Order: sequence, then C-alpha cells, then structure tokens
Amino acid sequence: MTYDPNFDQFRLDQLASQFLSGSSAQGKVIFFSESDDNRLDVSTWRLEDEDYAEFKKSGFWMYLMELLDALLVYRARQKQPNASQGVVHIDRGHLHLEWVSKEQVESLRSAETVD
Repeated sequence: MTYDPNFDQFRLDQLASQFLSGSSAQGKVIFFSESDDNRLDVSTWRLEDEDYAEFKKSGFWMYLMELLDALLVYRARQKQPNASQGVVHIDRGHLHLEWVSKEQVESLRSAETVD
C-alpha cells in the first residue's frame, strides 16, 4: 500500500463536516504515542471549557481520538517522518493536522495559553 499524503486531511474534513458545522471553537489538540505499536497514548486539548464540554457531549471528542489513533498507526506503517506526534488545529469548523517533532509537541504541551 502506497502512502496517501491527502488521507489525513480528507478524514479530518469528513469529521469536521459531520460535527463542526457552524462551530466557532478555536484551539488545538496536541497528541502523541510512546508505545511500540504507535497507538495514541496522550492528548492535550487547548480550548475553551465550554467548547471542550460540547465536543465530549456531541461525540466529536471520541471520534477524533479514534481517528488520531488510526492515523498514528497508518503513518508509522508507512514510515513517515514525525509519525508519533502531532497537533490538530481547530478553527471555526475546520480542522488541520500538523505532524511535528517530539521537541515541538513537548513545547506545545508545556505552554499554558490557548491560541
């Protein structure tokens, strides 16, 4: 199977259209894996409390976690760079995924502000 560089964004767009239509939420989800099988271990959500509560209530939180887990495994199997950590940027109904270095993800996790 050949790596599809558009797969991540395609799936995020599907999820956003299903759950985030009309959303004004802005923030990010920082995530990474420390396991040998590259499964999702940790996520840090940086958004307003009411947006986080709505995401949990609507099911978006659960579906995003499942998607990130699958994307981590897919990227690792395809031997892509930065396959174990990334950031999902949430911007008014749109999602964008950025695969980052371990140093970047640790720096983002230690920051205390919401962008």
